[in-house]
Amino acid sequence: MDDNEVLRKIANSVIVTMHQIPELQHLSINDLHEIPLGFLRRDATRLHAVCRYRRGISKAQISGPSDVRCVDIHPVAMQVEWRLYAAFLIYHEFLHALGYTGHDRTFRRLEALWPNTTATKMGAAFGQHLRRKRSKWLWKCPQCGKEHPRNRRGNGRYRCRECRVILQDVPAES
Repeated sequence: MDDNEVLRKIANSVIVTMHQIPELQHLSINDLHEIPLGFLRRDATRLHAVCRYRRGISKAQISGPSDVRCVDIHPVAMQVEWRLYAAFLIYHEFLHALGYTGHDRTFRRLEALWPNTTATKMGAAFGQHLRRKRSKWLWKCPQCGKEHPRNRRGNGRYRCRECRVILQDVPAES
């Protein structure tokens, strides 16, 4: 099964789960099936997923899934160990597609209704994984062993926040 099929399968399961959340029953959840799904660039490190709206439509004008051009997700999220997080990302973007464009209190309340709490907490680890994969150097603390992925050498100028020891430059494994 290729990544596009896996993505569609995850999205369908997210829609089924959304139908089971009472607070979402008044929304046009079935229309989410019509939203094209795609992938972000593989080298993206800060963006995990995005809901892209049709041209000429401002966030204030969003009325629902018909105003969405596509939902894109990071391709690394299709790896087996990240699929729980992929489902949560799609849920998050589908909430945007349903008209909740900002990350205000209402949006966060609806986002917190996602039943898999393990998935909701995977964001920081996923971001760290992406940065680590793309890094060329690690700044490593010789005392506590903490590592910080970087793209440039540190030249011995930076210190560990906990130990106050100068971080060592170590080439990242490719």
